[in-house]
Amino acid sequence: MPVSCQLRLILAQLNVERARQGEPAISLRRMADESGVSLSVLVALHTGRSQRVDYATLDRLLTYLNRFFPVSMSDLLAWETSEDEVRATAV
Repeated sequence: MPVSCQLRLILAQLNVERARQGEPAISLRRMADESGVSLSVLVALHTGRSQRVDYATLDRLLTYLNRFFPVSMSDLLAWETSEDEVRATAV
């Protein structure tokens, strides 16, 4: 999949920083409760199984994460080309 969600990495960074400050980790369940994004959507994003995401979901997620540290759309979503796609366009 050329577009991937980096939620797993961002949540890990957030929880490392919280551990340094002596605060409890944020779970996906807590993130769902506090952000308004459903747990099933967060799990799909976290595991890389999501096929599509609503703009409202991205807005809620970014608004929530920016309470802790700056996170942009390019931090959350990454576009990666595969070698097959690069070869196909070069022909």
